[in-house]
Amino acid sequence: EKLDEALVCYQKALAVEAENVEAHKNLGNALKQLGKLEDAVASYRKAVAIKPDFVEAHNNLGTTLEELGHLDEAIASHHKALAIKPDFAEAHYNLGNVHLELGHLDEAFASHQKALTINPVYTEAHNSLGATLEELGRYDQAIVSYHKALAIKPNFAEAHKNLGNAFLKLGKLEDAVTSHQK
Repeated sequence: EKLDEALVCYQKALAVEAENVEAHKNLGNALKQLGKLEDAVASYRKAVAIKPDFVEAHNNLGTTLEELGHLDEAIASHHKALAIKPDFAEAHYNLGNVHLELGHLDEAFASHQKALTINPVYTEAHNSLGATLEELGRYDQAIVSYHKALAIKPNFAEAHKNLGNAFLKLGKLEDAVTSHQK
């Protein structure tokens, strides 16, 4: 219900000022949370059409395009964000996730590493780096990444699950069970 109220507010703001890029981005965010991904894409596209250097809108457009399965477009959006702001850790992280989904493991690794160079306490990036390392068959290093994520955010359920899966692949059943229970 709060998201529906937010939609109305953003739509009213845009009725008053149609070129309000923040309102377009925020409308896109609310639409995305409501699962209206195509509409969210349209809002983000409008924001970047008005303000081509709007880094957050390019990044959000990329993550939404990824959810829709438009992975090449998602990569292009994240690259646009990074061309504007090369030290934008979130865009490096998101770019890495798209590369991971595509099986571009070296690119995924480099993107997640870059995100962590910029922001060493980026929990989700540690977790995604672990997933990338697992795909590369580097299970011990993946475990280290998951532990780093959990040192920052001890209740990070996805990292516990991923850690358990890495332990399983190494045949460490007791450790896997412990991680999965957490």
